[in-house]
Amino acid sequence: MKEAKPAIRCSGCSHCSSYRPLGNSRTEFTCAHPNQRYIQDYFLRKNMLKMPGFIGFGAKYSEAVPVKTAPAWCPEKKAQK
Repeated sequence: MKEAKPAIRCSGCSHCSSYRPLGNSRTEFTCAHPNQRYIQDYFLRKNMLKMPGFIGFGAKYSEAVPVKTAPAWCPEKKAQK
């Protein structure tokens, strides 16, 4: 039986950045990984129309990352393979 690899989580990643504009109640989470070219290429290859590196919006007045595990386009997942 194979050992399960530990799941990569955006909430524990040092590249996860948050930003809440003045007057807004929701926090925007994005990936600030140095390998932005990989993320942009992944989005182009898969015809994804949202902002490259966008993880999601948090709940109102919350600093918790909205995803449980890293998305498929995460450069850390690519490095782990």
